[in-house]
Amino acid sequence: MGKLKKGILGGFVGTVGPVVGTQWKGIDVIKSRPPRKRPKSSEAQLKQQAKMSLMTPFLKSLTGLLNSTYHNGLVQMTTLNKSLSYNMRNAISGEYPNLRVNYARVLLGIGDLLNVDDAIIHSDSEGKVTFSWIDNSNEGSARTSDRSFAAIYCEELGEWEWGISGPQRNAGSYTLDVPAFSGKAVYTYIGFLSADAKFVTTSLYTGSINIL
Repeated sequence: MGKLKKGILGGFVGTVGPVVGTQWKGIDVIKSRPPRKRPKSSEAQLKQQAKMSLMTPFLKSLTGLLNSTYHNGLVQMTTLNKSLSYNMRNAISGEYPNLRVNYARVLLGIGDLLNVDDAIIHSDSEGKVTFSWIDNSNEGSARTSDRSFAAIYCEELGEWEWGISGPQRNAGSYTLDVPAFSGKAVYTYIGFLSADAKFVTTSLYTGSINIL
């Protein structure tokens, strides 16, 4: 608290808001209040910050996909934040500060729609990746009209390629054209959305492959 030494028109000593009053060689001086020192972050806080720094750029460019695959059960949270929350807790391996993305545990969608049991990936043409699966339409919640979505991540480039509203479940395959990833190793994921886009499968990690 500042104190007025010579009435309202005089100088003051002490702190008032963002300024400090003092005297220097008998002269009244006002200067900015020094910033408060922030307490050092704990190891747990540093670890959480490191996880955020690792996962945010990894998922951010997928926002367009995540808006469709992470929309269920949102409560005062964006689809990106929901996906960050899950993957920061479940898809990071290693001990701080040596953390890394565990690609096999990444989920690009979470929902109750039945996914396919398995999918095979292959690259038979330059810059193309094909996902193939056995049609399981009409098993449980699965329907012929469900549309596939797929995503491919190139660690070397730090970039994603993805597609949504792909072929229907009964098509049995989905080919993505990814010329930018030609000759590079990638990680792959697939899932399905209902025809009205209200329901989504929990995504399936389909492994890594070197693209022709």
